[in-house]
Amino acid sequence: GRHVNGHKGQLLEGGCRVPFIASWPGTLAAGGVSNDLHDFSDLLPTFADLAGASLPANVKFDGKSFAPYLRGEKYTPREWIFVQLGAGWYVRNDGYKLNESEELFLMKESPFVEALIPADSTDAAAKAARTELAAVLKELNPGGGKTLSAEVAKAKPKNKAGKNKGGKKAKA
Repeated sequence: GRHVNGHKGQLLEGGCRVPFIASWPGTLAAGGVSNDLHDFSDLLPTFADLAGASLPANVKFDGKSFAPYLRGEKYTPREWIFVQLGAGWYVRNDGYKLNESEELFLMKESPFVEALIPADSTDAAAKAARTELAAVLKELNPGGGKTLSAEVAKAKPKNKAGKNKGGKKAKA
């Protein structure tokens, strides 16, 4: 075998790439392998889909159900995945990866090699990938953190007994 680039705790393929093994006798063909992109955010929509449940319509979910693939139905795989580890992150499609430092990597030989593409590269495919993945990161805004309303931000956290951290009964 070949050495996989990186290890757990790193934003390299060896630290972020994890096999997903599924068994569903009578539905999912044995021995199949998929190279489609999936990330952790796909699990909730997939499990909801398999259970016949609906996700709330007023909440945006980044994940995409891959239940049709598991059932052997026509399926359009997602175009990108997002990975975050601490203060670092990247968005990746099947050919390229763009990280929080705006470094673009060619992922053709992934998971063994991640080749840095110079920012001034004139390669048309690399330029298109940089534009596409930068737009995804802009929409996701991972550096922006979670935004709370002013009212929620001012509220003191309460414990299960309805008391503030200081032990005083919270005002209704």
